[in-house]
Amino acid sequence: MKSTFTLLLLCLGIPSGVAAFVVQQPRRTTTHRPAVSDDQVRQAGAGIALVPSGNRQLFDPELEGKFSGTGSLDSRLSQGAQYHYLAAVPEPPSVLDDAQHWLEDIGLPSNTIKPKEPVLAQVLGRARLIGEDAPGDIQHIVLQLPAEFGHYVEGQSLSVIPPGVDQAGKPHKPRLYSIASTRYGDLLDGQTVSLCVRRAEFYDPITGLADPEKQGVCSNLLCNTQVGDMVQVAGPVGKTMLLPDDPSKDIIMVATGTGIAPFRGFLHRLFIENTVSRHLFNAKAWLILGVPVRSGLLYEEELQAMQQNNAEARQQGSAADLEVTYAISREMKNTAGGKLYVQDVLAAGPMNCFSN
Repeated sequence: MKSTFTLLLLCLGIPSGVAAFVVQQPRRTTTHRPAVSDDQVRQAGAGIALVPSGNRQLFDPELEGKFSGTGSLDSRLSQGAQYHYLAAVPEPPSVLDDAQHWLEDIGLPSNTIKPKEPVLAQVLGRARLIGEDAPGDIQHIVLQLPAEFGHYVEGQSLSVIPPGVDQAGKPHKPRLYSIASTRYGDLLDGQTVSLCVRRAEFYDPITGLADPEKQGVCSNLLCNTQVGDMVQVAGPVGKTMLLPDDPSKDIIMVATGTGIAPFRGFLHRLFIENTVSRHLFNAKAWLILGVPVRSGLLYEEELQAMQQNNAEARQQGSAADLEVTYAISREMKNTAGGKLYVQDVLAAGPMNCFSN
């Protein structure tokens, strides 16, 4: 079952200087199966889960002259799985050439690889993103792309083609997954891509057991992958759900569950990575994330680190700002005493987000 995302323009009285995105995760009944262990993940050198940084086994951007000796990159790579983005915010570069920029002018890649002629991407690592008491299973998966795939930009999707045939005997159709990393990837080598995938399974309402005949073909394939597995991919796909070109535009992002995937890429680009876009962004970004329980919050430590970094940057004169609002439906109440959903947050007054 493919992960489907819907992009909607919010008709909520948002001013003209605001770009609004909505991504909603389809409702599915899921269960969890064992993932790759933390030790396997670290040995694979993949920056995944709450710590999207890797090491220099696959590629050394410093030696390739890609980052002009920025200290933040060196720390991120050398500390590997121990790095939590809590280091001091680097000073804005005095010259833009000192910033991370080698993939800034790639335009908008589109369908470089066709679904009928997919290429193989290798699984570098996989980790469960949510607590054991949270419903379902959500995995963060890092793939190494082959050179012929080229590149992608934030807001695009990746096609994944499951092997085998469907019930009609025809090859499986491609499933689209929103990319959860920036164009540089979690390893900052420009050759990896990250996905945020919910395992799709159907539970029989009478027996209460999962029906193996009705499980999501592609989501279960991805959520069961092991380090070193090969996955057929194509793309990139998409040209509408992209960051605004104007760095002074406020951004509203609304997501439930795995719908946060593209927004993780947006926020890494604007508040984590040492890109020109980060240093030019001078507006406000507001993320509203809806989940059923607190242990189901996705990338929570990353978001906390982004807010801390942003607070320090604002003390240094940065005009950029980041607001994160959670709607935890089973644990939080709306004004009427019912469950709190993302629409309740918006109805309470989206304009309050821009009062600073």
